[in-house]
Amino acid sequence: MQQSNQQKYYDEHYSISEGEAWKTWQPNPVLSSKEISEFCINSNAQETVLAIISAFAPFKSTLDVGCGAGDFIIPISKASVNSYGVDIVDFSIAWSTVSKQFNNIHFSKLNLDESNLPFNDSSFDLVTMMMVLEHVFDVHHAVKEVIRVLAPDGIAVIQVPNIGYIKNRFDLLLGNLPCTSNVEKKDNKTEWDGQHLHYFTLQSLNNLLNQHGLLVQKTLCSGRLNKLRSFSTSLLGADIIVFARKTLAKV
Repeated sequence: MQQSNQQKYYDEHYSISEGEAWKTWQPNPVLSSKEISEFCINSNAQETVLAIISAFAPFKSTLDVGCGAGDFIIPISKASVNSYGVDIVDFSIAWSTVSKQFNNIHFSKLNLDESNLPFNDSSFDLVTMMMVLEHVFDVHHAVKEVIRVLAPDGIAVIQVPNIGYIKNRFDLLLGNLPCTSNVEKKDNKTEWDGQHLHYFTLQSLNNLLNQHGLLVQKTLCSGRLNKLRSFSTSLLGADIIVFARKTLAKV
C-alpha cells in the first residue's frame, strides 16, 4: 500500500466530516467530567493510563498522537497549560466541539508517515500514543519523532496490541491468524485485522524504544484483572502499555 492510499483508506473508514450524528456529538462523559486525579486503574486502558500519569501532573504542554475525536485529551488538559492532538483523520467536527469547551486544547490533521510532527524539539513533557504504532508504516520514524518533541526527562506512554498474548499463541499453534484489533468481522473480508501493519511483543517494543532513547520504566496491560495480569504482561496482556522516559541517548 502506498502512503497516498493509506491516507485514502483512513479517510474513507474513519472520517467524520459528514454525517448528521456527528453534528450532535459530545465528548465521552466519563472522561470529560473528571479531573485527572480522579481516575483509577481499572479494565479501561485510557482510565488506567490517566490514573498513572496523574502522579506526574501538572504539565506545561502535552501531545496525544492519534488523538481521534479528542476525548482522551480532555482530562489531561485540565492539568496542562496547553494540550495538542494530531490524527491522520480529519475529526474537525468533534475537534471544534472540544476546542469550544476547552480553549487550551489544539488539534491538527497529520499523516506521520508523510511528515514530521509540526512541533519544535523538546516541546512536551508528556506524549501519548495509544494504539497507533501498529498502524504506521515506519515505526522507527514515529518513535524518533515522539522522542524529538519530548522534553528531557519527559514521559512517553505507548500502547500497542500484544501478539505474544497467550490466546494469540494458541491461535497460531492451531494455524489461525490472531486478531489483534477490535474489528467485528474477524474473517478479514472487509479489512485486514483493523489495518494493523505491525505486530509487537513486549521485548520487541522495549528494544525499539530503547534503541532510540526511551527508557521503559513501567509496563502493564488493560482489561479485566489487569493488575494481576500485568505481572506477566508479555504472556497475559492482550495489549501492552509502557511508560518510558527520554534519556540522553542519541536519537
